[in-house]
Amino acid sequence: MALSTYGGLKQAVADYLNRVDLDQQIPDFIRLAEATINKVVRSTRMVANGTVAVTANTRKATAPTDMLEPIYLQMAADEDYPLEQVSVQQLTMLRRARLRATGTPRFYSIVGRSIELAPTPASSGNMDVAYYQAIPALVADGDTNWLLTYEPDIYLYTTLLHAAPFLQDDQKTAVMENMVTKQVLAAVGMNKTVQLDSKIAGFSLDAPSDGPQAVAQ
Repeated sequence: MALSTYGGLKQAVADYLNRVDLDQQIPDFIRLAEATINKVVRSTRMVANGTVAVTANTRKATAPTDMLEPIYLQMAADEDYPLEQVSVQQLTMLRRARLRATGTPRFYSIVGRSIELAPTPASSGNMDVAYYQAIPALVADGDTNWLLTYEPDIYLYTTLLHAAPFLQDDQKTAVMENMVTKQVLAAVGMNKTVQLDSKIAGFSLDAPSDGPQAVAQ
């Protein structure tokens, strides 16, 4: 079975471990792998967009249930001003110092599974949210997700990493830790490249007046 579905992943894990008696344990290894990957991987393929309801005179809104980390938030009716994320302490100080009255939210902080806003919304509405989404869990044998499609190595090696302690195989644990680290670092590096996080702005990003023709004139 190809390594492109949940059933294929389970079979691949059994083949790599050379075991036929772990049908009950392999799904647990995969769940543990998904939990680990959610903690360490941030990819453009994880980005989701959603809408959060905001209630007048209520400073807290409910975050998406599958949100791992926010990227940006903005009020749907106020697209020119994305909200700025601050710490809980900073949000408290802002509210005390100059944002006591209700108004259009300008700042937010993540508190548990809530999005706390300042100032407190003066009216009800919607908030557009872009965020890193938890990896959709595999359940049925025919299931797949973006990680299994584009990063099957990370899925497989992280699952094998969690199988090693169960099998009391310290040598395999060390090998899998090294493999997972390499693959995760490669994925993170690729994500930074795609998002320009590790690039220096080149000529294509210059204003027209900054180009060599303008200088020559």
